[in-house]
Amino acid sequence: MTTVIAEEAPDPSPGGQGTDAWTLAAAIQALRESDARFHSALRAGRMGSWETDYQAMTRQWSVEGMALFGIELPQGRGQVGGPDDEYANALHPDDRHLARHFHALADAQDSFPADYRIVRPDGTLLWLSGRGLVVKRAADGRALRLVSIMADATERKVAEERLRLEHERLEAALSAGRMGAYDMDLVTGRLWWSAQTYELFGVQQDSFVPTPDNVLALFHPDDREAFARLRAESIALRQPFRHEFRIVRPDGEQAWLAHRGQAEHDMQGKAVRSFGITMDITDRKRADELLWDADRKKDRFIATLAHELRNPLAPIRNAVALLRHPRSTPEKAAWCHDVIDRQVSQMGRLLDDLLDASRLSRGQLRLRLQRLDLRAAIEQALEIAHPFIETGGHRLDVVSTEHALPLSGDLMRLAQVFSNLLINAAKYTPANGSITLATVRDGHHALVSVTDTGIGIEARHVEEIFEMFGQVETSAGHAQGGQGIGLALAKGLVELHGGTIDAASEGLGKGSRFTVRLPLALAEEDGVAVDPPPARALAARSYRVLVADDRRDSADTLAQALEARGHTVHVAYDGAEAVAMAIAMRPEVAVLDLGMPKLSGIEVCRQIRQTDWGAGVRIIAQTGWGQAQDRARTSEAGFDHHLVKPVDLDALIALFPVRPDARPEAGGIR
Repeated sequence: MTTVIAEEAPDPSPGGQGTDAWTLAAAIQALRESDARFHSALRAGRMGSWETDYQAMTRQWSVEGMALFGIELPQGRGQVGGPDDEYANALHPDDRHLARHFHALADAQDSFPADYRIVRPDGTLLWLSGRGLVVKRAADGRALRLVSIMADATERKVAEERLRLEHERLEAALSAGRMGAYDMDLVTGRLWWSAQTYELFGVQQDSFVPTPDNVLALFHPDDREAFARLRAESIALRQPFRHEFRIVRPDGEQAWLAHRGQAEHDMQGKAVRSFGITMDITDRKRADELLWDADRKKDRFIATLAHELRNPLAPIRNAVALLRHPRSTPEKAAWCHDVIDRQVSQMGRLLDDLLDASRLSRGQLRLRLQRLDLRAAIEQALEIAHPFIETGGHRLDVVSTEHALPLSGDLMRLAQVFSNLLINAAKYTPANGSITLATVRDGHHALVSVTDTGIGIEARHVEEIFEMFGQVETSAGHAQGGQGIGLALAKGLVELHGGTIDAASEGLGKGSRFTVRLPLALAEEDGVAVDPPPARALAARSYRVLVADDRRDSADTLAQALEARGHTVHVAYDGAEAVAMAIAMRPEVAVLDLGMPKLSGIEVCRQIRQTDWGAGVRIIAQTGWGQAQDRARTSEAGFDHHLVKPVDLDALIALFPVRPDARPEAGGIR
């Protein structure tokens, strides 16, 4: 709006138009100056004003108002309503409804705030903020004239929007990270918490007022003193403080929190403010505990494994010493042979269990399913476990149903399950105890239970015994060894067969019962293929055999064992020597270790296959590596078979090529 002031004023002197004229001139001058200051203030504040006449439906703009909107109007006069309403047309499309809204507000109240957006002709978007003031009303109260003054609030609105977004992001980050913020006035003790902090401590914002004392009361009693002491020390040293502590929420739940904070000091060095964050680390603490427990089990497993491997070595060494003794009799030598064979078999079972457990954990263990009677698996398991039961002097009772219990299963793996349970019972039952194996039918399932009078299991440890490397602590007098994988392996194998296994005990010293539940094969599954029995080993009259192994004892003992069976054997102790010897002797069978110096067994095999005679050689890998990828590597290199050390001699000979002049040998693959 523009105020028009006359250019000439009366002479205020005594000879002029008089005192009244002078007073009028002074008033006009004062009004001019006031108007100038008003417009200066509008420009300085990036503000504009206008007056809306609802009677004449016109709008009178100040110069600053038109500049704010970016419009030009003759004499600053515009129109209210209709398609030519310059004010309504300038409003942001989402805010145009406010023109009618402000008119309604003016009818209802003398003054009201206004915030909205406009779009200037050049496309610039501005936020405006100000007030409207009704200066004239009709007799019925309707607003007739409205004066508006608005300021450019774009910078403030942009800053507010940026602050809002930053706040939302902070809130989202705190929630995602399960973190809460705090700010405490160290002078007054006033403490502010974010919403997430209340949630972390398990209290409600509307009922809990945080103070240093009642917050500390939520700490675990054992952690209060340490937290207060470390925090005070960090503030005194002007260092950030970090601490992890437990809290007990009002509902009794315990949680671990991590605290990170720092303090501000005034000019005199006095701490006046403390702020920081608190985060929930309960999951991490539980994971750390699990890792620590796994590490502890791993260490115990390694120590136990070393013990289990040393145990067979002692009788083997003693048997070897007896064999070397000059007074050793044939009967004593036969006994020593049995001891060595039995102990080597035990070590082989241990290593097989380790490999099976590894394959099972990676989902690489596969079953060879066939139609079988459960009693066949039980018989094999009894044969395997018999030495352990006999050594302990235990009484074994076998209670079995007279009816067949048909399964679709892997005979070897099921025998492994039941033998593990029997061996476990023998180990953890004091001498001259009692073990019972019972088999019954329960609907469409077969139940096999192994019950002993052994040391028993505490209720809290029942589930742990099925964990890999899990070994329940027992009294020193009942420690019977065990590497902590047998029951875990049994559980995995049973589950692969679609069954379950569980343990029960009335407590320490009261024995244990392990029950396996397996689904029976349905009648319509009678057509399930049955794997043929393993072929019996055939002994040729004589083979030319190349044995290559950098471990001389391994190579020489195998060579002598094969020579005792009538074969002609040549021995090489590295890969290069093996290739040269193979070219010279042209073997019919080559038994190669993989990890030899100069040339690996893989390369030796490849070089033999590249000769014009190499295709007819039966090449067998004997190695300590037995994983699926190891077998795939030897197969790709051209090996016919892959055996894992220690190799059973009969099993090795069974892989020799069958010749027309071969005769069946007594015995077979063990």
